[in-house]
Amino acid sequence: MKFVVLLLLIWVNDPNDIALINAYKEGAEKSFLAEDFSQAVTQYKFLMDSLNVNEDAIHLNLGHAYHQIGDTAQARTAYNQATLSSNTALKSIAYQQLGVISKSNENLKESLTYLKASIKANPANLEAKYDFELVKKLMQENKEDQEDKEDQEDKEDQENKEDQENKEDQENKEDQESDSENEEQKDQESDEQEQNQKDDPSEEENQDESAPEDASDEKSEADKSTQEKLAEMNISPEKAEMILEAMRNGEIQYIQQQKRKAKEKQDKGKPDW
Repeated sequence: MKFVVLLLLIWVNDPNDIALINAYKEGAEKSFLAEDFSQAVTQYKFLMDSLNVNEDAIHLNLGHAYHQIGDTAQARTAYNQATLSSNTALKSIAYQQLGVISKSNENLKESLTYLKASIKANPANLEAKYDFELVKKLMQENKEDQEDKEDQEDKEDQENKEDQENKEDQENKEDQESDSENEEQKDQESDEQEQNQKDDPSEEENQDESAPEDASDEKSEADKSTQEKLAEMNISPEKAEMILEAMRNGEIQYIQQQKRKAKEKQDKGKPDW
């Protein structure tokens, strides 16, 4: 068994065995068409690594197989190797596939660059042209969405700024109104205080007003005392009243004379005429 294995290893490592190379090529193609992409990767890698087959078609198909199993990193490596091909049709497909991978990763700018290269390599590649227009449209839509987003953000920022300014203006207005109300209240209280001072008589006025009443009371008591003394002297009430009246008239004349003298003193500095 070990001998057979040894012979097989010697046989497999023979690079000149065209039949073996063709057999692996055919097997890899069948695995790919059967959608057994993992097996296809193994067979293509064996052709490249063990049988030293370095063909552009194998690099391209290996890239397809890696792409199908989701290994985009290895797929990109294989496609990049295929872009070095002198076969323009194969080269165009390799660039197109790199553009598809970039589009899947949402790197639209990079995708558009690969697709441009694909069309340049083979202007007859209609699929590459379709992908190019699709990616270009997506980029335009994304640009418009970004502009709309920025416009919306600017609008929101402006609205927030206006709201803040309106809030500050309202607060300033309320502060001014409050200050004005306080000033008005102070003025009103001051006016009321002045009015109360005007309405309330001073102590001097109270004394002046109470003086005549006190004098009248004293006069009544004096008249009463005089009447009592006249009664003790057996003077009739009628005669006593006449005597009191005469005394009152005398007092009045005396007061008037005192007032006249005071007035003459005040007018002494004025001309006689």
